[in-house]
Amino acid sequence: MKLFNTKIIFSTLFVASALAATASQAAENPAKSTNVKAALIENCKEQTSKGGKLSATEVNKFCGCQIDVQGKMTEAQKWEIQSAINSKKNPSSLPFMQKQYKELQTCLGAPLVSKLEKLTEEAMKAAQQKAAKK
Repeated sequence: MKLFNTKIIFSTLFVASALAATASQAAENPAKSTNVKAALIENCKEQTSKGGKLSATEVNKFCGCQIDVQGKMTEAQKWEIQSAINSKKNPSSLPFMQKQYKELQTCLGAPLVSKLEKLTEEAMKAAQQKAAKK
């Protein structure tokens, strides 16, 4: 059951980062770049590096994989994700999200996936502790 919860958390993290990355990337407007994909990856690296939890190599790998997977997402799939969020449902239960999660895992490799899952669990625990203190 713990592995299932971790997958849900990691999938949710992917969805959240995908939506947040889209919003932050719009501010820097990679669409004006002569290499949009590279600009998106650079924006991702800049944002991901701020956390200080991943090495430069891990950031490069994460951002390259994430942008590749995001690039395959259709507008209709983005609408499905937003609809699920608006319905207070977990978007990771959507079939295409499960497929993309597997693609992302394959691209990242087991060591980085494990590290990201651990960091996600730590962040969730910290958020729960912070909420309990209020």
